[in-house]
Amino acid sequence: MAIVLGLLTAAFFGAGDFFGGLSAKRVSVIVVIALSHFIGLVSVTIVALSVADEFLTRDFLIGILAGIAGGVGVGLLYRGLARGPMAVVAPLTAITSAAVPAVWGVLNGETFSVVAWIGIVLAGLAIVLTSLPASQGSSVPIGARVIAESLLAGTFFGVLFILFDTTSASSAPWPVVGARLITATLLLGWLLLARRNDLRSVFSGGSGNIVGLIALTGLFDTGSNVLFLITTSLGDLTIAAVLSSLYPVSTVILARFVLDERMSRVQFGGLVAAITATALIALG
Repeated sequence: MAIVLGLLTAAFFGAGDFFGGLSAKRVSVIVVIALSHFIGLVSVTIVALSVADEFLTRDFLIGILAGIAGGVGVGLLYRGLARGPMAVVAPLTAITSAAVPAVWGVLNGETFSVVAWIGIVLAGLAIVLTSLPASQGSSVPIGARVIAESLLAGTFFGVLFILFDTTSASSAPWPVVGARLITATLLLGWLLLARRNDLRSVFSGGSGNIVGLIALTGLFDTGSNVLFLITTSLGDLTIAAVLSSLYPVSTVILARFVLDERMSRVQFGGLVAAITATALIALG
């Protein structure tokens, strides 16, 4: 069950990135993150009030810390993607976000078979292959700062995963409420005080279906965090983090069927590697 939920988490993460990317082509990234996190906050609070067994102040505060880590990670990721090249930033971030919790899990006593370790390594290869663009040519220089920010972004995402793993299953999804509360409050507050015109652009007549895209971003992104909480309560943190970090596969598949973007042979190879890695992890 944990394997299935891990893959579903990756699908939700990838879908959130996909719709977030489409939204960011029409309005500023900061507006997309702020509004999507607000929508996620409202939706996950309703879910928490309905399904959570208990509210634990400790877990809620851990969720706030996780939200800060995730917010910094998102900021660094988008900064890196803007500077490029994306073919370096995306896989570096994804692999680091899986490696940090994996190392933490092993240091805290998690053990795996040789087959499972092969699957984990193959999953890392799948992340790289599916993150590569269809066109391999790039004139964007790869600077040390870009690499450092990509690694930092992945590290902060890994910290978010670790923090979520320390919470109690009975309080889920209240930690995600805490995470979304801090980011939505800070970002919306800043926009209202400093950049009101950016918010108005979302609801203007020429914005098209941007509100719907942002809503989908918020629902999928927040849903992925809730699914990750459930996944870690059923299985190892390392496996949950590795499978969740396969989200580039989901993004590529959505781009293929929604935007009719062609998958390169390398990306298809990454998809096959992801499927194989999942089978090996499950067998291990």
